[in-house]
Amino acid sequence: MKKHTVTAALAGLLVLSSAVPALAAEAKPATGIQVWVDGKKEAYKIAPIVRNKQVLIPLRQLASSLGIPLDSKHITFNTARQSTTIRYDQATVVLVSGSPEAQINGIKVPLSTSTILTKQGVTYVPVDVIKEAWGKQVIWDPASRTVQIGVSNKDKVVEILKSFETGDTKAAENWISKDQYIQHNLSFASGRDVLLQGISQSKGANVQVEIQRVIQDGNYVAVHYKKSIAGKTSIVFDIFRFDSNGKIVEHWDNMQDSAPANPSGHTMIDGTTQITDRNQTETNKTLIRKFVDDVLVGKNRAALESYYNGDQYIQHNPLFGDGVSNLKQAFSAVGSQGASFGYDQIHMVIGEGNFVLVVSELTSPKGTSAAVYDLFRVENSKVAEHWDVVQDIPSKTEWKNTNGKF
Repeated sequence: MKKHTVTAALAGLLVLSSAVPALAAEAKPATGIQVWVDGKKEAYKIAPIVRNKQVLIPLRQLASSLGIPLDSKHITFNTARQSTTIRYDQATVVLVSGSPEAQINGIKVPLSTSTILTKQGVTYVPVDVIKEAWGKQVIWDPASRTVQIGVSNKDKVVEILKSFETGDTKAAENWISKDQYIQHNLSFASGRDVLLQGISQSKGANVQVEIQRVIQDGNYVAVHYKKSIAGKTSIVFDIFRFDSNGKIVEHWDNMQDSAPANPSGHTMIDGTTQITDRNQTETNKTLIRKFVDDVLVGKNRAALESYYNGDQYIQHNPLFGDGVSNLKQAFSAVGSQGASFGYDQIHMVIGEGNFVLVVSELTSPKGTSAAVYDLFRVENSKVAEHWDVVQDIPSKTEWKNTNGKF
């Protein structure tokens, strides 16, 4: 990561001229603690400290390690509140001295221990704030007195998917568990070795991976992208589950042949990409789950319009145009043909901010099952944009694993 020179102005941001309460006296530098960031050992002039068996790192040095600019635009200090605000990479983090929680994008998040401000004006922050705010892997090993700050789970997934372009298996070897890799793509057996072989075989196959959206919800990372192999293009959703050690242990996906732009000129992959409203993640997940349960599973078409802001709705399904009115016409057309379109059940809901991905199952009029991945963008508590990928589920006699599609 790029390093940033500590400017003289920063000292004024992080130093108090007055004494701090007795809490500061508990902060004693701990010798022998090593901090590694992205595989590189950091040389800190001020040693980390240990409190309540948890490690805390000096803010200025941590910011420099993470590439956070050390200026008043990115880091500010409120003397009256004894609080520090960090603004970096779509996250606004507020830490208050003596408080065992952080406010991240407006949401209170519990931490392993409290932020500390010493009499010397040094702010120490719990290392787990890095994971909570920026999704990086953070491991504190008290036995070896080592802190490992690694690549975020999002970046790991992107690195693995892009490796299909080169045939290099290093990323998959680094980030996928050797002992457990549960595969839900029914065309492949479980286990890391099968995937490694697939990546190796892609070398020279003219594979192109264009990643459009990446969202993270706890230990789950979902990716929406376009994949081309020898001129044939598919739109793909991948979902990866990570274990507590930052290794991928399970994978789901859904893919569909790319289609021409729909009647409104939108493709299956273009559109909004920016993640906003992270403090509304759970609210938006609840809204979208209710919508799918109500309208698509429950077939309550009368409630359809209540989830939209009129025709201010962008559609990326290749068959339909924008606006809820077009959606209503589509449902009516299906009904007029004697069919009853609806989903059977929801299997998974993953969200980050204004994006919510729903994994569902439906039965076609032919009686076959299909997996549907619907990605929704929420704006002002209404469905504002939609993408989907539908894939038939093959007969069990064709499955290469017994884990099932879901």
